[in-house]
Amino acid sequence: MCLSVAVWRSRLSDCLRPVIPGVCRWHRRVIGGCLVVGVATSVVADERSYTQLVNVLRDHPAVRAELAQARRWEASAQGAMGWPKPSLSVGLNNVPLTAPTDFDRYLPSNKSLEFKQAIPNRRGRQALRGAFDAQAEVTRLRAMQTLAGLEVRMIIALAERERIAASKQLLDQQALLLDELDHWLRGELAAGSGVYARLDEIDVRRGRIAETRLVLDGEDQRWRAELLSLLEVVPDPDRLPALAPHQWQGDDQAFIAVRVATLQEAVARARVKQHAADLGVDYAVGVAWQQRESSATFDGDDWVTLKFTVNVPLWAASNQRPKFLAAEQNAAGAKAGIAQKVRESRADHARALAELDTAEHLIQALAVRRQHLRDLEKANRRRYEAGDGSLEDVIRPAMQSLTLDIDLAKHRARRTIAAARINALLMEDAR
Repeated sequence: MCLSVAVWRSRLSDCLRPVIPGVCRWHRRVIGGCLVVGVATSVVADERSYTQLVNVLRDHPAVRAELAQARRWEASAQGAMGWPKPSLSVGLNNVPLTAPTDFDRYLPSNKSLEFKQAIPNRRGRQALRGAFDAQAEVTRLRAMQTLAGLEVRMIIALAERERIAASKQLLDQQALLLDELDHWLRGELAAGSGVYARLDEIDVRRGRIAETRLVLDGEDQRWRAELLSLLEVVPDPDRLPALAPHQWQGDDQAFIAVRVATLQEAVARARVKQHAADLGVDYAVGVAWQQRESSATFDGDDWVTLKFTVNVPLWAASNQRPKFLAAEQNAAGAKAGIAQKVRESRADHARALAELDTAEHLIQALAVRRQHLRDLEKANRRRYEAGDGSLEDVIRPAMQSLTLDIDLAKHRARRTIAAARINALLMEDAR
């Protein structure tokens, strides 16, 4: 039997009435709705390890597309040194239009077979091969950069889901504390104490908890969708290991973006060499065989023609030279691009490192304050159990301590994300 979400929410609200008697009907339905969302969207958890998940990312379409382009450039480099296709011509030369098959009527009539081969400038071909090789390496580095970006996205999603799961558990603990306080206040109310307004305050706080859970459920769905787009599965958050940031030793070439920009300059320099070679000469060779048939007035014979051609850039000032200057300016721009990527990578590293340091310092500070609150809670509970004090004095620091735990979960996620961003900036051999 299949029940609608509305029916499930109503039934869960009724089930929650005896469990949390102080919660109004609207709040019970909100909590029930949260539970329905969790049930309706649950899937079988993926059991692969983190390393296996990274291997799944290596087969991501974005990475495969970059690697396919790299193989394309490598294949182009292999063919860059080859000569172009030769030409082979068969001719019937100087035959009369009225009798094109008669080769014995006129002296110039003959049959011919000609072969021609262009030989491009070797320096230009070598420069083109260098450009293709450098472009292939650039594309492979971009595939590595793409993989690093995908891994960061996966880490962010897992860290956020881990934070959300921890926050939900802490909210549940806060709800239990409110239940304990609700039970105590009802006892005080039965004894004649004027604490009715405080019961309303508990309902308000329960409503805030329910609303926070709804927000967390929405965030969890968003990160689940992110993981599905990356991995086509939704792994458990506990698949994320503890991440430590790799130390940058000050070498700018350790940054992936800088290494890519450096190779792009190598491509641009190879293009300069290619256009410089265009200012030189190209060659071509040819050989032609011709046959003339004998007639009553002349003898037939065979003869051969050999040709050697030199292509000279006579119009270089208006053709090859401007292209060479344009390639030089492109190379200058690529060199400036290296300096720009150095600045950007250093800034990105500094920002991520600042985020990491801030998260670590906040974790330390919040842990100290949480310990003080726990000590206060224990002291107040001892006083309460000794008959000197109120249960509210026990619940208050306990609730504040759990709120700090939620903040700690958020900053732990920030620390993990910052470490992942630092690592994604660096080459694998620099980690």
